Amino acid sequence: MRFDIETGRFKDLASGGEKLAVVGSDRSLTWSAFQAEVEVTADRIKALGLPAGHPVLVRGHKEAGMVVAMAACITLDHPYVPLDLVVPMERVQRILAITGSQLVIDHSGDVFPSTVAHVLDGQGALTRHQVAASAGIPFRAEDPIRYIIFTSGSTGEPKGVRITREAAAAFLRWMTSDFGFGANDVFVNQAPFSFDLSVYELFTSLQLGATLLLNDAATAKDAAAFLDRVKQYHGSVWVSTPTFAYLYLTEPSFTGDQVPSLRSFLFCGEALPKVTAQRLLDRFPAARVLNTYGPTEATVATTLIDVTREVLERYAEMPVGFPKREGQVRTVLPDGREATKAEPGEIEIIGPHVSIGYLNNDDLNAEKFAEEEGQRVFRTGDYGWFQDGILFFNGRRDEQVKLNGFRIELGDITAQMLAVPGVADAIAVPLKSGETVKRIVGFVRPAPGAEQAGLIEAINAQLRLALPAYMVPADLMLVDVFPVNNSHKTDRKALIDLYMARPR
Repeated sequence: MRFDIETGRFKDLASGGEKLAVVGSDRSLTWSAFQAEVEVTADRIKALGLPAGHPVLVRGHKEAGMVVAMAACITLDHPYVPLDLVVPMERVQRILAITGSQLVIDHSGDVFPSTVAHVLDGQGALTRHQVAASAGIPFRAEDPIRYIIFTSGSTGEPKGVRITREAAAAFLRWMTSDFGFGANDVFVNQAPFSFDLSVYELFTSLQLGATLLLNDAATAKDAAAFLDRVKQYHGSVWVSTPTFAYLYLTEPSFTGDQVPSLRSFLFCGEALPKVTAQRLLDRFPAARVLNTYGPTEATVATTLIDVTREVLERYAEMPVGFPKREGQVRTVLPDGREATKAEPGEIEIIGPHVSIGYLNNDDLNAEKFAEEEGQRVFRTGDYGWFQDGILFFNGRRDEQVKLNGFRIELGDITAQMLAVPGVADAIAVPLKSGETVKRIVGFVRPAPGAEQAGLIEAINAQLRLALPAYMVPADLMLVDVFPVNNSHKTDRKALIDLYMARPR
């Protein structure tokens, strides 16, 4: 039994109904129970008489009912807008205004303003408010929007990325063909649903008829509780940012002997350090380490590589993979030439998995999206190059800062710090006063067992050798762990706070 994302229908009903479909933070649902709840929820939504294709906000934190609500929206061709509790109510209000949504399915227990026409809580209770009808979003009957995920905008206004049925279907054809997952897998989730990394586990488990294991923030922060839960439910596919996995590598019990069910580690969201991949292969010799790359605007990811020991030995930098089937990736320089390692270019993604653009943001859509021979194109703002048909990532265009009149690529500084033996991970972060960059600070996480004495000197020597003097960070700081934000990515602001608070 499974739930087909493209059609929004349950399929293969004759078998697997008693297998677990969703293990939430609150309760578990078999596939039969999941189907029954999805159908009831879809009927409740339908009874509200919302316009066709009207967006529905789904708010909560790892409850089984969140997955029910999202599947019900897909059944009715209503785009769902996932909002984890990490999204503050002020931002929720702004997203409500942008989407014009008249329905919130809420598992948080928060009080929503009377500007929302309908609030359906986790127990099925409905609150109605008398509000003027909203125009909402025009319905796309030929290719309905499956979900809208809001990302941060450079202006501070949230950007709603629209992913359609066609894009989701292209993504799932790739996932079910090239990743080696099956109906017996248990996908371990900890990323918030408002972070598109979670679409890996959500859509793939539903499409395959597998099991989705949800873990709330409190559990994810408790290594013993988290690993016990993974073992209890035989979690087989670990999906996270590299930073989240690195935190668990400090746990002695995080090994293939102790957690034998884990057979795949799937990474996206930020660069995977080679030392993290190497340690995972050492700890879990029977498991695969899968590295992927892709922005939210290209439906989660667009490249894939199986990181083997041979790959780690062959390439000095960590590759992010081969382009997905049905898609195309190119790296281009401003003059149209193909990029090289010596001269990385902007990564552009072409294919049916590319978003139709941001919601109600025509100016940004014109800047970031295009159409070429009937295919959608997204200009990522990321930089990279190809080698042996494999894409390598080289930072973002917006990682360029200006210091004392010089334009500086932070990614170049990071790359040189990572080249020093004994460095597990590194990042260059600008210290600003308002919008003015005052200095650049390099943060370094030493490799396990590395001799820290002299490491700062070795890094400085490498930087002075490889970079102009104006690019060498004014200061370097060793840290045991990189702090993470709500999306489990490295928190640059928290690093600066650590730097500012250290003894002088």
